[in-house]
Amino acid sequence: MRTSKRPIKSATTGKKLVDDLKPFGKLIQTNYRQDSLLSKSQLAKFSQTSRVMLGAIQNKVDTKLVQRPLDMTAITYHHDRRLMQLMVMLPSGERYRVYEFVEKLNQLLLGEITEEIFYQYQQPKIFEKSSPKNIGDKTKRANQTLKQRLRQLTESKLQLTQQYQQLKVALAQKEMLLREQMLLNQELTQKLQILCETNATYQFKIKKQQEMGVIREQVRKKQTKIKQKQRTQFKLESKHVCPKIDNRALYKKIDDLQEQLMFSQQQQQTQQQKISTMQPSQISRSERLRQLTSELDEACVSEYHPLLRLVDKYNQLVSEDVVLWHQIQGRLVRSENDWSFIDQQGNQYCLTTESMNGIPIEELTTAYYYSARQRRDTKSIILIRQLNVPVVNECDSVKQVHELVEPMMAKNYQVLIISWWGETVKNATQKLTRLGIKVVWLDPSDVNNDKIVHEMNKTQYDFQLVILRGAHHEIVTAAHRLRRMGRRIKVANNPGVSAMVAFVQEALQNVEAEA
Repeated sequence: MRTSKRPIKSATTGKKLVDDLKPFGKLIQTNYRQDSLLSKSQLAKFSQTSRVMLGAIQNKVDTKLVQRPLDMTAITYHHDRRLMQLMVMLPSGERYRVYEFVEKLNQLLLGEITEEIFYQYQQPKIFEKSSPKNIGDKTKRANQTLKQRLRQLTESKLQLTQQYQQLKVALAQKEMLLREQMLLNQELTQKLQILCETNATYQFKIKKQQEMGVIREQVRKKQTKIKQKQRTQFKLESKHVCPKIDNRALYKKIDDLQEQLMFSQQQQQTQQQKISTMQPSQISRSERLRQLTSELDEACVSEYHPLLRLVDKYNQLVSEDVVLWHQIQGRLVRSENDWSFIDQQGNQYCLTTESMNGIPIEELTTAYYYSARQRRDTKSIILIRQLNVPVVNECDSVKQVHELVEPMMAKNYQVLIISWWGETVKNATQKLTRLGIKVVWLDPSDVNNDKIVHEMNKTQYDFQLVILRGAHHEIVTAAHRLRRMGRRIKVANNPGVSAMVAFVQEALQNVEAEA
């Protein structure tokens, strides 16, 4: 079927519209119906589109309206709710129905009416007085115009307020970013200054060491020449008795070189003292820790209690178990008013007020075992609590008591641990042994890599644990290869004692579940 395009006609006379008015007429037919009113958004869109369409015929309208020009882009639209019609308001104040305005404009462009006829219905009467009704209508229309303008200004105000708030938030974010960048720049500047100072210190030390090396090399060459000269003279002498050689000049040179060496050492010491007095911030952390450790003794050990927080912080950063205390067990012995603690190795410790850890002396008894903590450096102990294990024979050495640790596995499982992390692996091995698990620990620093890889290939182990920081690259590669083959092997980065025990328990529980 063919569709024929009908020409757009005027709504009243039925005449065809000129080509320039056809888009505007089609816009009216599409958006406007006489039995309904447009919404605010539809009316705003209609007004914006009509300004663009009518602005294109501005030149032709200017040739028709010479005495009273009409700005087509200044035309406004509003609804007359009494007549339920869409009205067109010209800048000079004239009001038309939208279809009436299109008809008038079409006739003007066709040349059927003149400028006077186009404005004839709005010509003011000179000798006729305006009635109160007309004045009221004008006032009402003026109020409506003012209300519309006020509404537009209110909407513009809301939009500008929203934009202001958005710009304010964006400005605050930029200021915060600038402050963070400034703080970061300050930290980097401080670090750079510290590095420059450290570099200058090391450069000074390197320079002095080079000077000392040159002096030592000169002394060594002199001594070598003297020895060679002595050997050649000894060979050339036909007699076995060597004549007495005058070495006073040589000894004098050696004394001069030694004096130069001592002088340069004194200068280096004085300069280092000046640097340490003038710039104490250049002392490295390792030197500070060395000084702090050298000053530690039994008299001032109580003043070093903040170092425990330093140990906890170090353990959190590097995920290690640097243990200052280890747990021991034993029994109490009383001699008159003094109490002593005897551990499982038979070592005896006198109990003080600090060692009792707040336990009243009246509650102490020799009938039960006690658990305590012992410092590795000072060997001092602190009681923890009384165990529910009675002492059977006081003459026998104290046996290790484990209340909370029971054998987990009824089968004889074997576990292989590969790491050079001595203290941590040692504690983990002891805990796993108490659980009834046979543990084989290989240290890569003592055992060859080939032997370790050969041991890993054996099928007798139910689980293998490889510590990444305690093994070589060849061992880690072999572990990944065996794991891809289906063997139960785990490569851990830097676990502690509890993590190692948890890895082994979880793996063996899976083995038992599969069995």
